[in-house]
Amino acid sequence: MPVAETMHDCYLSQFRCLKELLQNRKDILEQFVAFVKPKEPDRVYLLGSGTSRNACAAAAPFMESCLGVEVTPILPTSMGKLHGKRPLVVAVSQSGRSTNTIAAIQSVRAAGIPVVTLTDPAETPVGEAGDLPVHLAAQNELIGPRTRGYTATVLTLYLMALEAGLALGTVKPAAYDKAIAAFADTFAREDAYYAACQDFYDRHHSALRRARKYIFTGKGTAARVAEECALKVLETVCYPAIGYEYEEFLHGPVCFADEELAVFLFLPDDADRERMLKTANLLGNITENVFIIRQDVSVGNGHTLALPSDTPEVSSVFAFVLFGQLISARLTEDMQRKRHPGVKDVFANMDTKTPSGA
Repeated sequence: MPVAETMHDCYLSQFRCLKELLQNRKDILEQFVAFVKPKEPDRVYLLGSGTSRNACAAAAPFMESCLGVEVTPILPTSMGKLHGKRPLVVAVSQSGRSTNTIAAIQSVRAAGIPVVTLTDPAETPVGEAGDLPVHLAAQNELIGPRTRGYTATVLTLYLMALEAGLALGTVKPAAYDKAIAAFADTFAREDAYYAACQDFYDRHHSALRRARKYIFTGKGTAARVAEECALKVLETVCYPAIGYEYEEFLHGPVCFADEELAVFLFLPDDADRERMLKTANLLGNITENVFIIRQDVSVGNGHTLALPSDTPEVSSVFAFVLFGQLISARLTEDMQRKRHPGVKDVFANMDTKTPSGA
């Protein structure tokens, strides 16, 4: 019997998955482009919950820039009114079994709005509920806290916008080529990124074991990545974890700081750069676990993790998410953290997923 894949296995395999997705993008998205082009949507809604929702939130700004229309992440159980003369909904469910997503798709289609589904594999209850199923090529990740599923979803949504934008004329060929090259450049750095994250984890392992709560904070795309990092830690290490936009972090959540806090600040390349470094210094008077994650090499100390890249911010999601994922995969095992046994009853009795094989 083959050995079951671990979360760490999924973490280490995601760049291989992303490279294959990038290479096969035309085949994967051919039907999607043919479906969307004649519809010329004037609003796009990204429907999902959990990690799917976090991926949608991370992808939305880039999709807007490609398509030239508003792209809005929405939750299945609180969609509200969908605006636009020609709206399109992309429903994301990595497992393809989320019952709330199925119900939302049925409601949207009853209103005459087309729905594209994104699941792994494409043939799932969620996939079959929409108008067009698209394969989320995350290589059948079965581990509950998704790693490949998150980055593969972000990249697939990025590529959907690029391919559709190219067909609709909202993305010029030069811009398309530049974006594809940026993704390829980021994925080619996988060995350096993995080595940097593992070395950083090893150096701070003892201190991280003493942390009992976590905050991840950044700006723009990094803030959306912070939400996913926090969710991963909460799902696995099972200690309180939250992700915040940097300014919002300063207006209240900073009160969370004490000796048990681990805080990760994604350093921006804008006017708030020095302000965030000052925040790190001040928090360092409270807790030993204050860490900066950055893309450049201009700032460095023992508590700074450098994941260098010359590519635009849009590619940063694939690097910035890595350390949160690594903590989730490794610290859980190292500390032998386990969920309360009653959590199984919540999953079993709240009907959040359709039965396997349904």
